[in-house]
Amino acid sequence: MSSAWNQDLVSRSEAVDLAFTSFWSNSVKLECGTLFFNQSLPNDIFFCKLTQLTCLDDKTLDDSLHLFEKYHTVPYIYTLNNPEFEEKLVKQNFKLYDTQHVLTKTQHSVNSSQARRISSGESMEWSETFCRAYDCHEWLERVDEIVKKSSNSIEYYIDETASSCVALYESSSMLGLYCLGTIPEMRKKGLAVSLVEFALELTKKRNLEFLMLETYQRDNLLDFYSKLGFKEIYRKNVYTI
Repeated sequence: MSSAWNQDLVSRSEAVDLAFTSFWSNSVKLECGTLFFNQSLPNDIFFCKLTQLTCLDDKTLDDSLHLFEKYHTVPYIYTLNNPEFEEKLVKQNFKLYDTQHVLTKTQHSVNSSQARRISSGESMEWSETFCRAYDCHEWLERVDEIVKKSSNSIEYYIDETASSCVALYESSSMLGLYCLGTIPEMRKKGLAVSLVEFALELTKKRNLEFLMLETYQRDNLLDFYSKLGFKEIYRKNVYTI
């Protein structure tokens, strides 16, 4: 990855991330950033976060910590290529928790893959697959509410066996891939790869520039996506206290 990030690409990818997250979480616009929270999906590093930081003064930090406490979520703060912010967080006893890698692929798949889009009335089928894949059965009711309400804006797909799921969100001439998961007993059968290939086919059919996804260092999936041809375009560090 080049050390010089394409700022237009970063801005567009961040806009897709914010838009997708807004369907799954509530948001509070602060003076220097946006705080997302969902009390029904507590302590999730993706759905409960402070991001889009443009400054990090004491007021912004105090306000965000107060809100995280109010909504009973762990304070995850995302920084994008800003050592000054990170130094300030460390001085406030924050620690680096994880790194989120943002990846894209423009080379389209040559394989033909199938997936079934879930309608609002079928939302529970996707939700059950997601909660089994991510081992979050206690979230099932809330996840189903979100999927049902957002299914006109976000495309929810499952594979033919209903064992693997993915959510796709199109914006800014790109397709964002989220919530990719497979239930434990059906892993290592190529089902998730098939859904990625399906998303790549959609990217090509719609004449979009690329498929974009995010993955965390702790998930150890960088090699998996690298083998599928994805390249990192930028990364964000995630701090918590």
